[in-house]
Amino acid sequence: MYGLHRECRRPELKQLLRCRHLQTALNPKHSQQSTVIPATPKPPAPSPTSLSNPKLEQLVKSNFPKSRLCFAYGSKVLHQLENLPTASTMTDLIFVTDNPAGWHEENFRTNKHHYSLMMRLLGPRGVALVQDIKPYCFFNPFVEVDGVLLKYGVISETHLLKDLQSWDTLYIAGRLHKPVLVLHQDPAFRGTYITRNLRSALHTALLFLPERFSDIQLFTVICNISYCGDVRTLLKLENHNKVKNIVEPNVEHFRNLYKSIIDESPFIERTDYGYCQAAKTEKNLRIMEKLLPPKLLYVPEDGSRPQSRTFPFDEKVDTKHQLLRKVAVGDYRYTEEQIQKILLIPSVVQSFKGVLTAGLFKSFKYSKAKLKKANPKSVAITKSASSEKLSLTNREGQLMSTEYTVYRYSVSFKSADVRNNFVFIISFLLLGLLYVKYREEYLENEAGV
Repeated sequence: MYGLHRECRRPELKQLLRCRHLQTALNPKHSQQSTVIPATPKPPAPSPTSLSNPKLEQLVKSNFPKSRLCFAYGSKVLHQLENLPTASTMTDLIFVTDNPAGWHEENFRTNKHHYSLMMRLLGPRGVALVQDIKPYCFFNPFVEVDGVLLKYGVISETHLLKDLQSWDTLYIAGRLHKPVLVLHQDPAFRGTYITRNLRSALHTALLFLPERFSDIQLFTVICNISYCGDVRTLLKLENHNKVKNIVEPNVEHFRNLYKSIIDESPFIERTDYGYCQAAKTEKNLRIMEKLLPPKLLYVPEDGSRPQSRTFPFDEKVDTKHQLLRKVAVGDYRYTEEQIQKILLIPSVVQSFKGVLTAGLFKSFKYSKAKLKKANPKSVAITKSASSEKLSLTNREGQLMSTEYTVYRYSVSFKSADVRNNFVFIISFLLLGLLYVKYREEYLENEAGV
C-alpha cells in the first residue's frame, strides 16, 4: 500500500501530479505548509463494519419531521486524526425533503426554538425562500436535542438530485463522496443518483493519478475534491491535514463505499500493489466522457477557447471530447480549476447565508470553532519571572529597599491567525451589510403584497 505511495515521488511520475492542491494532498511532505508533527500513538481505527448508530436513528425519528433521506457526517460519525470529538462537538445531519416549506412548517410546530429570531419572524415560507438561494441549503447549528448537540441542514430533493447528477454546487454531493451514516431513506428516494455521484468522483480522481497508485492515494484525491475550492480551504480556515485525517483512519469504510464502483469501472483494476488504471486511449476517453459530471468539461457555446488561468489553449475546442483529450494527456490543473469554480461561489454564498439563518452569535461561535480546529496550536502563552528591587524612603529619611518577583505573561499569535481574524472581522462586517439589505428588500416586498 505505502510502497506505491513512495514510488510516486520518482521524477517521471511526479510530472503527472502537477495539480498543486491534489499533489499536496497526495504528498504532504513536499508542501510548504506542512509541519513536522511528533509521533504520537494513534487511536484505534474504527471497525471496518458498516456505520450504525441506533440511538441517533431514534432521535431523528422522534424529534424531526419525516424526510426522503437523512444522513449524518463529520467527525462524530467518522473518526478523524487530530480531531477527536468532545462534548462540544456537533453531530452533523442533512435532511432531504420533497417539500421544504411543508417540512419547515411542521418543524416549526415542535422545534421553533431551533431557528434564529429573524427566521422565526419570517416564518416557514420565508425560511424556504432563504433556503432556495444557492447552494439551496438551510442550516441550524448548535441545537441540543435529547442531550445531543446537533447542526442539521435541509435541502430539497430536486436540488440534491441535480447536484448528484451534474455537480451543480458540489455542496452536498461532495459530502456524499465520503462515507456517511444513513439514518433514514425512503424507498421512493432514487439512490441511483448517489451511485452516479460516486462514479463521477472515482473517474474524476483518475485524471489526477499516475498509472499505478495505492488505495490511500485514490481516496485522498477523492476526498480532496470537495475541499480544493471551498472558501474556507482557500482562506486557510481549515486544517491543512484535514483530508489526511479523514482518509487514513477510515480506509476500510472508503473501500466498502467504492468497492462496487471500482469493480464495474473499465478504467481501474486491482493489482498486487494497489490499483492500475487503463491507458487514456481515444476509445477509453470517449467512454470516460460519459462518466464525468457535465460541469467538469465546460465548452463555451460561442465556439471561443475555454477560459483558464493555468492551462493554455492554443486553439478553440468544439466538443467535450476534444477538451477531455487535451486535459487527460496534458496538464491536469484545468480540471482542478473547474472544480474550484464549481465550489467557490456556493461556499461563499452559504457563509453569507449562515448569518441570516443562524444569527450573528451562532455564526461567530461556529466560525471561531472552525478557526480553532484549523489552528489548534495557534496561541502561545509564555510566562517569565524576574526579580526587581524597590527602594523607598520612610518618614525618618531612612532608605529602605526590598526585593520582589515580577511575573510577566505574553500572548503571541502566528501570522496566519492574525490574517484569519482579520478576514473574520471583514467578513462579518460585509455579512452585516448583506443582512440589512436583504431585510429591507424583504419588508418592502411584504409591504407591496
